Amino acid sequence: MKKLSIILTVFWAVILFALPCTAAPRAVFVDSTFKFAPLPEGEKIIHEFVVRNTGDTPLSITNVLPP
Repeated sequence: MKKLSIILTVFWAVILFALPCTAAPRAVFVDSTFKFAPLPEGEKIIHEFVVRNTGDTPLSITNVLPP
């Protein structure tokens, strides 16, 4: 009986540790596109894209380079 208990405990431990971790951040753009109106040549335009984290862990945005 003791062997069976140990075997079942080890079996459940292996099963529980083998389950994949599904917690992850998820970046979602509020507006994924922006339509630029016709502009005179040389005119600068700025638009900010809003990013929301809909995941269940913190979102870290790194290695962003200017255009």
